[in-house]
Amino acid sequence: MSSQFELASPFFVSPAPLSRFSAMHWPVHSLASNRAWHGADYWINERAKDQRFSFRMLRYWFIDCLLASERQRLGRPLAVLEVGVDRGQMKAFVDGVPGDRALYSAWDAADVNPQIEALSAAGYAACHRLDLDDTDSLARFVGNRRTQYDVVILLHVLEHLTKPERAVTFLSGVLAAGGIVIGGFPVLPSGIARLRERQLRDTARPFGHISAFSPRRVRKMAERAGLETEYAAGAFAWRASGSRFEDRQWWLRLNVAFGALLPGWPGEIYWQLRKPATAASPARGLAVHHGMAAAAD
Repeated sequence: MSSQFELASPFFVSPAPLSRFSAMHWPVHSLASNRAWHGADYWINERAKDQRFSFRMLRYWFIDCLLASERQRLGRPLAVLEVGVDRGQMKAFVDGVPGDRALYSAWDAADVNPQIEALSAAGYAACHRLDLDDTDSLARFVGNRRTQYDVVILLHVLEHLTKPERAVTFLSGVLAAGGIVIGGFPVLPSGIARLRERQLRDTARPFGHISAFSPRRVRKMAERAGLETEYAAGAFAWRASGSRFEDRQWWLRLNVAFGALLPGWPGEIYWQLRKPATAASPARGLAVHHGMAAAAD
């Protein structure tokens, strides 16, 4: 794909350094013209499919744009690991964007209970079993795949974990130097998030939310994993799901701008964390320590 085509493409995302306001300028064609989520087989309700810019799909739009930006920055397709894939909605969204973007060279899946047959049919190169809340599972997974991926996707996964920071720290070990972890989850202001997490842990149901996040916790999570927070921004002020507002690009832009200004506003936050180009990953120390402790036992 030539650089001239990329610059002219309505799906081009600038590789310029990210700021929290970057999404205000990202192309929206991947929402309005997406072949996947407007199709009959995609896993959202028909009312949402009738909207050009359904806010139910913003989670995939944010990740798609971050992927496109990183692909432009590197100048080659990406090696991607998606963790917590469900039925493959994220990859289906990316594949549903019109045009030959050559966004990825390989896209692997990891899940606590991967639907291997369905995911393989959807084009996942490999499907791995991984329990993000189990240290043994994390250590084995990372030990076999160190520095293998350009991108790890953790989209609406970490809020389901008892120790999300530990999972991010371990998974940073499968990133190549300079690679990124991208994802998102519900967000609240810092003080409210701590209270909300106590409530969630008292009333948690199987597969429900048990961790709550603030923008500050995103930054602390990155620091603990030895990563740099390059991007963190809210998604919206008000969903208005299914309303005619979701047919208006100005409504999308207004909400994205609000999220950039107030990333802790109750809603959702999306983020990008980068591994240093040269540095030892904290995940290696964790894995070694864990292995020594296991041997001692």
